[in-house]
Amino acid sequence: MPLPFDSFRHAAPKVPETAVPAGEVEPRPLLVVGLGNPGAEYSGTRHNVGAWCIAALAKKYRVELKREGRVYSAMISIDGHRLTLARPRAFMNDSGGPVAQEARRLRVPPSQVLVLYDELDLPVGRTRMRLHGSSGGNNGMKSLIAALGSEQFARIRIGIDRPYEAGAPVREPERVAIWVLSEPNVADRALLDAAVERVCAAVEVAVRDGYDAAMRLVNEDERPAAP
Repeated sequence: MPLPFDSFRHAAPKVPETAVPAGEVEPRPLLVVGLGNPGAEYSGTRHNVGAWCIAALAKKYRVELKREGRVYSAMISIDGHRLTLARPRAFMNDSGGPVAQEARRLRVPPSQVLVLYDELDLPVGRTRMRLHGSSGGNNGMKSLIAALGSEQFARIRIGIDRPYEAGAPVREPERVAIWVLSEPNVADRALLDAAVERVCAAVEVAVRDGYDAAMRLVNEDERPAAP
């Protein structure tokens, strides 16, 4: 029986780039999505760190994520700016369809979707934000790009690192799947909890002040050291 990590992506209708008039889209999110796998057995796993961020924001703003089509979602207000939080009800690799459906329902173009997800090729707890780009080999992001019909959406990656053997990174798919679908140890969980807090703060900054300000917060450790 295939692991959820290897599940097949289903096709979904594309979200038109013209959902709002060109030139009127502010560089800030209207829909933020945390990726992960549904079910209690996956809730504490590394692969669900994006979903942890959505849960943390929902808790902070005292809202309950409720079933809406193929996602769980809730509306919050950050300094008068409305934002929809969402978590797909599908497995990670099938995230695209549910997210595209929710974006269509809200009439949100890809440029105002912000996606939060785990990253094998970043150290544990390290975060990176980009406004567009390829999937980087992440199957969940492949699904999203196909369903949204665009790579022009923001994303924050949260490092979970990967397993190592004799000091060398493991790239065997089955062993990587076991890694992402397992729970982090105490030390790594502390680093990931700190990263979740930083990402949630970045989401708030993005809504209030725009993507550029959020990127400065999330990518702060990319700045060159002072001479």
